[in-house]
Amino acid sequence: MNAENTAVVTGAATGIGRAIAERLAADGAHVVVADIADGSETVARIEEAGGSAEFREADVTDEDAMRSLFARLDLDVLVNNAAYYAPLVTDKKRFDEISAEEWDTVLAVNAKGTFLASKHALDAFDDGGSIVNISSSVVTMGVPGFLHYVASKGAVLAMTRAMAAEVGDIGVRVNAVMPGFTWSEASQQAGDEYLEDYVDNQDLDRVVEPEDIAGVVSFLAGPDSGVMTGQAINADPGLSYY
Repeated sequence: MNAENTAVVTGAATGIGRAIAERLAADGAHVVVADIADGSETVARIEEAGGSAEFREADVTDEDAMRSLFARLDLDVLVNNAAYYAPLVTDKKRFDEISAEEWDTVLAVNAKGTFLASKHALDAFDDGGSIVNISSSVVTMGVPGFLHYVASKGAVLAMTRAMAAEVGDIGVRVNAVMPGFTWSEASQQAGDEYLEDYVDNQDLDRVVEPEDIAGVVSFLAGPDSGVMTGQAINADPGLSYY
């Protein structure tokens, strides 16, 4: 990527989203930090490192907001990272204890948000481009305790394949990253013991950091993955095979 490329990263105020925004900026793109929370710190970090970025407040569940976000943008990369996750880390429950309202909240952000952002980004791709969706390795593992989250990330994976089949003819590639348990502001609420248990079950004895996921996104967003579409890359140090 270069200074003429524009990348939108949703949910980029903190965590994995921030790391992705910083990495794409380091790759040379102008990054639009899109989040319902204040993303000014992410922008400041990018600019301090010599990159180019701007913050736009945006709710991925609001279609008008998504329409406005992508209006008048000449887009090259969209990363659908925004997710409802942090409140679920310490509130695990069996699926029969999940309320309809809780289900709707999670699916609205994780699945509907990915759909709406992709829908309105499509017209902003002037000459092809790349959509990278953030799914999760929980889709392949059936992790208990938050069925609504697992279902939402399964929907993201399914949409990745269906989108890829529909937009390849206009030069837009659509791929997904499936992170394992990543040590970020949100996941740290689970505690050190939970992290240690996860690492013990991985083939690689290491913690996944947001920057690790950002590296995979950088690959899928850039020219080195130019022949890839409809694919998902599992990034969970061997916790599952996909």
